Amino acid sequence: MNDINFIKLLKKEEPFLDHKNAVLSAPIRHLFMIGVVWHLNKQRRNINLLEIGSWFGASTLSWAQGIIKFADKGSSITCIDAWMPFFDMDIHTNEIYAKEMEQLLESDFAYNVFLHNMGTIKNKVKTQHFRGKSENILYQLKSNIYDIIFIDADHTYEPVKKDIQGSLRLVKEGGIICGDDLNLQLNEIDKNNALKNKHKDFIEDPLTKKKFHPGVTLAVSEVFGEVSSWGGFWAMQKINGTWVKFSLKNMEVIYPNHFTAEHTEKAKSHFNDIKDSLY
Repeated sequence: MNDINFIKLLKKEEPFLDHKNAVLSAPIRHLFMIGVVWHLNKQRRNINLLEIGSWFGASTLSWAQGIIKFADKGSSITCIDAWMPFFDMDIHTNEIYAKEMEQLLESDFAYNVFLHNMGTIKNKVKTQHFRGKSENILYQLKSNIYDIIFIDADHTYEPVKKDIQGSLRLVKEGGIICGDDLNLQLNEIDKNNALKNKHKDFIEDPLTKKKFHPGVTLAVSEVFGEVSSWGGFWAMQKINGTWVKFSLKNMEVIYPNHFTAEHTEKAKSHFNDIKDSLY
């Protein structure tokens, strides 16, 4: 099912996420993406969103669903992704998921699935994308133009830090910067071990025995300290020029309508497990 010609046979109006690599992180995090749009709906109706790292477009579709429900028709989504191999395979040579992602990028399968999925919302939300490295694109953008910036690209330390730093000036007052895959915050891990492995995508923490992305944990902590976090999705809001935590208490829980039955079931099960400790 990794043949580009297969994509041409898909129904143009239906998203394609029935692929084992389509939703790489915990599906529950998409609920909080929509929740962030719900949160901003209290303050503004027009939302302009920047997504750094789009892959197949699953998260883009979730953001779009939130915008369609909670924002006005003047809202927009801009995506940045190189859709090119990025793993250092000398370091990640034994990681099967890395090899699979590299193949999907090299063949342009991931990019073409993204284009297909964006086509399913073209008449509902204004979208555009820039194909290239975020570090080469972010600095060219105007300051204070986005209400939400979502970071979900290369998870090793240097790229995460660059994406965060390059995004800060782009967020409007009252806006939100957020990201995926903050499995553990700095106060939960062995920091020295994380520093030794910050060039790696995914490792096990010796203290908790849990797997996490050391680059994400370190970079987020260095810029913001402790952040708002729900099920691995992190966020901070810009209030009077300062980055502060915020709550999604009483948010409307919405499951993405583009999810497969398996994704939805995973999200529901995970949400039920953690909902009492979320806020």
